[in-house]
Amino acid sequence: MQQKLNYWHIQLHPDERLDIDTIKAILIEKRVIGMDESWNDKNGNPVDDPKWFRDDMKIRDVVMVRDGSTPVALVKVIDKAYVESNIDDDFDWFPLRREIEVLGFYGDEEKILLNHILSDYGTNHIQAPGTLTYCNGSNATNDFIVEWYKLANYKKLMDNIKLPTERQNQIKVLWEKFKSETKQEDKNFNDSEIKNVLTQWVQYKDKIINDTLALDDYTNIFGSKTATMPGGYLCNFLERTTRTVLGSSKPGTAFNFEVKLNNDNATYYILKQNNQNASKSEAESYFKDNIKGLLRSIVSETDPLVKIQLVEEATYSAKQILMKIAVLDNLADFLYIYSTQWLEELYNDFIDGDAEGIFTKNHHVCLVAKKLLKVNEQDKGELILLSRFLWSYVNARTIADASSPNVILYGPPGTGKTYSVINSLDFVCQGDSSRYEILQFHPSFTYEDFIEGIKPKGVSKDGNIRFELVNGVFKNFCIKAKNNPGKQFYFVVDEINRANLSTVFGETLSMLEKDYRHVSKSSKNLIRTQYSTLIEDLIKEDEKHKTLAYIIDNGEVKFGVPDNVFFIGMMNDVDKSIDAFDLALRRRFKWIRKDCDYDVIEEETRFKKREEFTNMGQYVKACEKLNNYISNELGLGKSYEFGHSFFMKMSDIAKRKEISQHNLEALFNLYLRPTLKEYLRAVFAESKLDSKLDEALNRFKRPMQ
Repeated sequence: MQQKLNYWHIQLHPDERLDIDTIKAILIEKRVIGMDESWNDKNGNPVDDPKWFRDDMKIRDVVMVRDGSTPVALVKVIDKAYVESNIDDDFDWFPLRREIEVLGFYGDEEKILLNHILSDYGTNHIQAPGTLTYCNGSNATNDFIVEWYKLANYKKLMDNIKLPTERQNQIKVLWEKFKSETKQEDKNFNDSEIKNVLTQWVQYKDKIINDTLALDDYTNIFGSKTATMPGGYLCNFLERTTRTVLGSSKPGTAFNFEVKLNNDNATYYILKQNNQNASKSEAESYFKDNIKGLLRSIVSETDPLVKIQLVEEATYSAKQILMKIAVLDNLADFLYIYSTQWLEELYNDFIDGDAEGIFTKNHHVCLVAKKLLKVNEQDKGELILLSRFLWSYVNARTIADASSPNVILYGPPGTGKTYSVINSLDFVCQGDSSRYEILQFHPSFTYEDFIEGIKPKGVSKDGNIRFELVNGVFKNFCIKAKNNPGKQFYFVVDEINRANLSTVFGETLSMLEKDYRHVSKSSKNLIRTQYSTLIEDLIKEDEKHKTLAYIIDNGEVKFGVPDNVFFIGMMNDVDKSIDAFDLALRRRFKWIRKDCDYDVIEEETRFKKREEFTNMGQYVKACEKLNNYISNELGLGKSYEFGHSFFMKMSDIAKRKEISQHNLEALFNLYLRPTLKEYLRAVFAESKLDSKLDEALNRFKRPMQ
């Protein structure tokens, strides 16, 4: 069992009592607490306090420093005990010491909290027995220390909110829009589903606490006669049954549950022992010794801070699953997000802090978000929406940010590159489509279309073609962004590799770099383009032509890319024109690969008019098998795999609750075969194509047999 977070209270008085100001000064200046190395009680027997202080008090334990029955400060132990020989008898008189971090001093908020707890217990003061007391059991003193610790953490968090006021207001507007656009039928479904999940969880929770959770209840084969618990068995319940409302905890592989029943329904895989064919008795022994106690310690604990500690210190491989268990009992204390990457992004965006554990960061972001967005934590449906909102927020934010303003999303067709970008931009721009521009490159796209150039503009009275200097779409977009420096603008190019990029960008390419972006009202990072002189001449003739200039700097027409413009490109890397990206272009972009997301297939395809497909897990395996066959056995590589949007069409094909092999054949022949055939033509002779396609279909159907 993992070490629990322990609570203590101590007073620092020698024989002569110190005043509260002196105690505070010791804590601030010396950053230590302590006592004498030994002393005897009134009967002449040695007291145990120094031993407890030295041996039983642990690093990270929380200690309330008091003056008799008056609280003074709350501190956290940060190092082992030691003896200090250089002491001041009138100040830091104690030789046995521990270094501490001051969490807070007793003030008005703490007094209100204490009075409330004292009232609940029907007493008027905290207990003050002895020099050092370990908090064990439920009483006013112990409860107050625990709640004070939560309050201290909360106050520190609120003081460390990183978001500027303007950004906070933007997020509040996004949150209200997100809630208002959630359909009532979806809210009703969430309310019903979370109620069902929690009811089912009680069955597992009772078994875990009562130590009656069997190996069959933990790992099993879905549909087996012994898989009788909700979701079949605990691992499946935590990962699949609960994901609809509590998110996917993504353990990586099923082996990360430490013990897994093999497909033969007889042997087990024990991860830490690297035993791939363990007997049931071996699996039960490992389960009893390494898993049951851990689950019981987490489920039995009510304090979310202790649950965090238990999860983060566990040696269990799938920590995300332990996080899900903690979430089930503490819905209001955590986000239903388990991805380390996204939680890190949220924490770094919201909080200026130094928390280490990812579950701690989850809790901290949850507290800040609830406060910022005024979330009703008694409303389970609103808590579900909060996590979904922050998931959308962080996914949208990570497409492009200030540190990487130029991004290329690449990968196989059908991986949702365009869909995710448009949805994300609509989200972050609060529906203001004027803040983003989306266009598609093609081989005929030129510098004149993109930046500026002389183009035909109708026919004159004498029948001759008129030519005018006009701005390209990107230059006009940059002018709009420059004129609105308080907002972020997004320029999106689909199939960016279809044009001759060096020609399209011309001399403006270097201006894309983060360090060469133009800052509003600055004359730095500006260049003259090939048409700058012509624009200056046109302005001399008629000032209406000033609209052609990005900026006029000391009488000279110049161009720059504003620092509030984010450039996003998308392309399918199966297209060989990816080679259009030379090294000069590549190094100026952050590259994000988008592959087939099997979680999306399961989440977005599992329901047919709210009725869940009964064999969705097998269908997802079928999709994986087909893609693995394409990339590995056919040797085409991951760029030729099918994206999840192809497989999501199954919800329109299957008419019953069970996806059949006939449904797979229909999907394959209608949507996959023609594309795969074109891929194969580049590698195999025409005479071999049909046999390769037939084998691909067989691999696709095999998991459904």
